[in-house]
Amino acid sequence: MKVSSSSRPRDRLLVARIAYLVLLASVTGACGNTREEEEQRARHARQMRDVARMLDAMEASEPADLATIMEAPLPDLPKTTRRGAASYTPPEPRTLGSRAIAGWPFLAIGGAGTGTLAMVLLAMSRRRARRRIVVDATSLASHFVDGPLDPPPARAPPVSPEWIYQRSAYETPDLHMTEQPVDLLVPLPPANATATAELAPAVRRSDLRDRLAEADALRTLHLVGDERFPCIRRSGESSGMEQAWEDILVVQARQDDEDGRLARWLLPALRMQRARDLPRRDAERLLTAIEQDAAGALDRMEGEESPHGFARWIRCRLACIERLSGANRLFALRDLFAGLARDPRCEHPLALDACIDAQLAWASWLLGAAAMTRLDEAERYCDRLAAFGPDAATRALRRRGETWLHRANTRKPAERLSDLERAQSSLDDAHARHAEAETALLVARTAQQRARLLPAEDAAAACSHALLHAFLAEHDPAWRVDALACRLDIQLTYESLPEHAAQASVTAAIGRSLEAAGSVPASARTAIAEARLRDGDHAGAAAWCEAICRTDAADDRVVGLWRDACRLWAGDRGHDAVALTRSLRHLAIARSTL
Repeated sequence: MKVSSSSRPRDRLLVARIAYLVLLASVTGACGNTREEEEQRARHARQMRDVARMLDAMEASEPADLATIMEAPLPDLPKTTRRGAASYTPPEPRTLGSRAIAGWPFLAIGGAGTGTLAMVLLAMSRRRARRRIVVDATSLASHFVDGPLDPPPARAPPVSPEWIYQRSAYETPDLHMTEQPVDLLVPLPPANATATAELAPAVRRSDLRDRLAEADALRTLHLVGDERFPCIRRSGESSGMEQAWEDILVVQARQDDEDGRLARWLLPALRMQRARDLPRRDAERLLTAIEQDAAGALDRMEGEESPHGFARWIRCRLACIERLSGANRLFALRDLFAGLARDPRCEHPLALDACIDAQLAWASWLLGAAAMTRLDEAERYCDRLAAFGPDAATRALRRRGETWLHRANTRKPAERLSDLERAQSSLDDAHARHAEAETALLVARTAQQRARLLPAEDAAAACSHALLHAFLAEHDPAWRVDALACRLDIQLTYESLPEHAAQASVTAAIGRSLEAAGSVPASARTAIAEARLRDGDHAGAAAWCEAICRTDAADDRVVGLWRDACRLWAGDRGHDAVALTRSLRHLAIARSTL
């Protein structure tokens, strides 16, 4: 049979009632036992008192005394040699609290027994309920239905809202796109197809260079070096032309012609130029991507392109290392040269030239004997480079002159002259073998540094030698700004010699030419400020000194020029007192940072 679920609460209620009655009976029995115990104790006390009286009567000598003892309570007897019977004091009647305390064991036993009995009964009832077999009741629906039951009706799907679009007078009219028809006819070749094919390589080769030149209105980016694998040189400070060049090169790099190959070659070099102006982390991320692309492109290069690509990868790796700091940079250079020592591609003249750049950079980050060790290693690379032929020997002479210039910069001013003499000799020989603007500029700078250390007569001859080569380097647009800055330094050095009058007009003219040439490099701005000061433009000299201190770290020379310019500015008639006060306040701030 099917047992109703309502019977379980009824059974549990019955068990609870039985447990309550058992507990009540136990409590009642415990209280009754307490009263019987008290009556028994009282009866026992009376019996003991009667026995005591009987013993005292037996020991009495006279009947009168016996009667008195039997009628009256026992008096205090004198001490005798015989041990007297212990007198019994009747117990005081107990209160209700004492009775309750005396019966607590029975209460505890009764409560424990009641609880145990209740738990046993409850467990038996649950076990009995589990053992019951529930049998499904027989349904009578089959006796009243002829056929099978119909399934419940399916729920209809929800009705989605219907969107109705209403046209507006302000909407954009439809654009009807018409595809270009397919022309299945073979186009006829032009009449001058042969002439166009002959001139096409020259046009394509110059087209990309012309577009890059037109995009750079300030002429700050230049292509120098090899005709097929040129390098990008930036004259002066950044002018924002790198992005315009990159847009042109990215589009052209998708082509398969000569301009496309040139664009793919120039893109890494251009992005390395852009990395100089980026924050440190952005520059590191960009240079790392350039290095990975250059390393991946080495496997696809063939012929004469492979050594150029390997030399470019060395310079890309060097640019990444320059962004490191401290010991990490030195460890990275050590690992780089350790890998190059095992690479057979490093025996090419282009790779050796790149290794000399890395050695010179490594020497510039060291001092003392460690720097001299790197410079000695650079000279050994120059010896290896000179063994590859006349052109490589000319290149080795120039690189050897740069090495001696680095040696001179690591020494004290009084000890530089001998190293500068050897550098001058190497650079003069290299320029005599193959005249280049870069070599001529190196000759001019070396002679200008020698002029500062030589006596007056020899210094004048050195200035003339330097000025001649600076004029030669000025004819190349890629080196014109640097050559003008070198000319200005030479002129200032010449005017500082004894028995040589200052030529303020010449100095001012060179300074104006340098400012008009475009963005001025950081190394030439101090010379421009000094030229303006000698020309009498005190306010302009102070402005140039302030600009130098804002962008670069202030040094003693710049602060001294600024101080002299403000002092002379205060003596000018009709000067701007507000601007002078502001410049003096900024000068005080710059002096505090020295």
